[in-house]
Amino acid sequence: MNLNYFREFIVLADCANYQEAADRLFMGQSTLSKHIMTMEKELGISLFERSSRKVTLTNFGKLLLPYAKIIMQAESDYTTEIENEIESLRGRVTIGTIATTAKYGITNVISGFKKRYPDSMIRLFEGDPDDLITQLKSRKCDVIFAHMPEVNQWTIDFESIHYCDDSLVCILPREHPLANEKTLRLEQLRDETFIALAENSTVHNLIMDTCHRVGFSPKIAFLCHRVDSVLDLVTKGMGIALLTEIMTVRPEDGNFPNQVPFAIANISPSVSVSVDLCYRKSDQLSSIAQKFVDYVMETVEAYDSEKESE
Repeated sequence: MNLNYFREFIVLADCANYQEAADRLFMGQSTLSKHIMTMEKELGISLFERSSRKVTLTNFGKLLLPYAKIIMQAESDYTTEIENEIESLRGRVTIGTIATTAKYGITNVISGFKKRYPDSMIRLFEGDPDDLITQLKSRKCDVIFAHMPEVNQWTIDFESIHYCDDSLVCILPREHPLANEKTLRLEQLRDETFIALAENSTVHNLIMDTCHRVGFSPKIAFLCHRVDSVLDLVTKGMGIALLTEIMTVRPEDGNFPNQVPFAIANISPSVSVSVDLCYRKSDQLSSIAQKFVDYVMETVEAYDSEKESE
């Protein structure tokens, strides 16, 4: 039987309407109807009770539905496995990263790896933590750079390499009454207007949890998808922001000019964020993905040794 028929059957069962299902599948209603009838003929059973407005599953249809979903999941799994093996043979590695790739120096690591292995093909996927986790679970990413608070919630078997540490800081307009303070307690920000990164981002969730722990919910006036937008709104006096310290550093040269257009204060007590390279167990990695993991480990060890010798 054509596997696509199982996919169409699942969609029709979900929609309970031929036209809606056909629209979702980007096909004609008559074509969908023919496919379902062909499926029923091959199985020798009726899958749907049909009326003028909607269709409902028969007992046979209800029996088939969970197996149809298993079949489609199996197709997705083996297709992904085959694609990953083909990419491995071609020397291709897919790296998932958080949005602040350049500011964490991740692009430097990737470019260094490319110089060492010039024949490798590197694909980058930038996304929110949930996206990265999904990509790694489905093996569409070989490795990901992620914040450990998110990784700790996983149910998959993974390894990790500690890449770097970061911490929350407060960003204020230069004319703000607290702009000259070197360190601020979160309680001092209770009545402030906040500019925040988008909901469900790691930093957003961390800020909300941290503020809740000291007894208040931040009054958020702006939600932004880009760090640059947050910093620009703070500079214009629209509010304050809590970001990780590395997010305030320009990727081009790693520093701002002498006169930074906003004030930065540390948070007391300090709120740390860990960034790690996460991947599946070594026996599930392609050879090129394993080489990338080894390269990151080598880079981190070299950096740590350099810091110790200073």
